[in-house]
Amino acid sequence: MSEIQNRANLSQLRDMFFYTFGIVPLQNYGVIGDGITDNRTKIQKAIYDAISMKAKYIFVPKGEFYYYGNLFKKDEVIFVGNNLDAKINNVEIRQFPDLWNESQASSSALIPIAGIIVYASNNIPDNYLECKGQAVNTTDYLELYSKLNNIEINEETELPETFNIPNLSINDYKYIIRAR
Repeated sequence: MSEIQNRANLSQLRDMFFYTFGIVPLQNYGVIGDGITDNRTKIQKAIYDAISMKAKYIFVPKGEFYYYGNLFKKDEVIFVGNNLDAKINNVEIRQFPDLWNESQASSSALIPIAGIIVYASNNIPDNYLECKGQAVNTTDYLELYSKLNNIEINEETELPETFNIPNLSINDYKYIIRAR
């Protein structure tokens, strides 16, 4: 596979991650992070798109993104980044590690139960399972079973003793699913 194809695949994978979790990637709007170029219309478009698609977050890449004037409805979204060098004047940018830790400590996590992500480490985080097709106890993962099967569980629902986690062992990528 050529280097250009690898970059295209990584770009598609990145976009899939962002949009799956309700994150609008600002870099897809052609912003220029040189600290001089006026990016107001591009940032504003990202805000309106996020609101219209009910996304909560806008990802800000590394760079200093200047804009002149006002950004309307910017308080209706949360700007996030994974680099302290991601800046937009007069806009707070929350960092992913902090946001991740906060979300895992709360009941309304950034990644919902049954949310699947690509994961690079061998140490699977608490509340997650690797997606390798293994059987798990249904009562241990009742909410995950409900979401994967798109059913509402009540006292009359007949449940199997076990169910299988999706098998997403593809190429060299490791996928994990939020189980609790």
